[in-house]
Amino acid sequence: MNALMKTKTFWGGLAAIATGVGLIISGDVPQGLNALVTGLLAIFVRDGVRKLGTN
Repeated sequence: MNALMKTKTFWGGLAAIATGVGLIISGDVPQGLNALVTGLLAIFVRDGVRKLGTN
């Protein structure tokens, strides 16, 4: 987990999730969900790629 947190993709994904939550709170639910899902996908795909490289 510590190696994942050192990647720029993790922090970009986290920023996208925060943006998505902010958009949902402000009332723009479709765009908020899009940003939220994109951030989650970025984090999980990056983690998967990281795990493939260590085998």
